[in-house]
Amino acid sequence: MPPGTLVPRDWLLTRLPPSSAAGEVGAEATSGLVDLSIHDLAQLFGRRPSTVRAWLERGEFPGAYKLFGREWRAPQSAVDAFLQSQRGDTAAPAKRTTTLSTWRSVNRRPA
Repeated sequence: MPPGTLVPRDWLLTRLPPSSAAGEVGAEATSGLVDLSIHDLAQLFGRRPSTVRAWLERGEFPGAYKLFGREWRAPQSAVDAFLQSQRGDTAAPAKRTTTLSTWRSVNRRPA
């Protein structure tokens, strides 16, 4: 519908989730039905929008997408995954570090 178009209340109530139709204010923001924009993420994390945009372009939010090829949106699940990765709560295996001494012990030349 074009902006500024009036929508009949009954039509709108049939399309809203039951919790929102019951009159809960802000239910869509807490239930994850609304994907967050760059501005929303910047306010949430206390960072500049340019920083959040860089995070999105690097793929820090798994599941984030561009709306109409322009505006970034991140679902709540992507925000939760980002927070877990920042806290170190992921169950990813530890990176192997190879030191020069281990490399030398494995690659010794026969005498």
